[in-house]
Amino acid sequence: MKQLLHIPGTQKDMILTSMEVHRQGLNGMGKRLFDIAYSKILKMDHSVELDGMEMMYVSQALNSFGKRLAGIRLFDEAGNYRSMAMEMERIRINFQRTNGPSVKKEKTASAGTLTA
Repeated sequence: MKQLLHIPGTQKDMILTSMEVHRQGLNGMGKRLFDIAYSKILKMDHSVELDGMEMMYVSQALNSFGKRLAGIRLFDEAGNYRSMAMEMERIRINFQRTNGPSVKKEKTASAGTLTA
């Protein structure tokens, strides 16, 4: 299941910038998985379908880039990236609550009733 996201051009540019910088620090399988989300954003027109993991990669990249900007004292820009990351995270959490598997807990024997 995937979430359809409508992303305006300026926000797409912000996401791409943050993802380009963030992916430089990745390697191996993590980078390959990240690149799947990156290529979807790169190829999108006005909307894109992402799963929960891909949305997480986007929010991590936005947060990471926001921290970099704050580190060089560009606090207003950093705030824009961090707030976009929070919004992406809010969408992801809602998506996973709605579409994720329901976990049913079964009752188990307590330690006092177990026998060796």
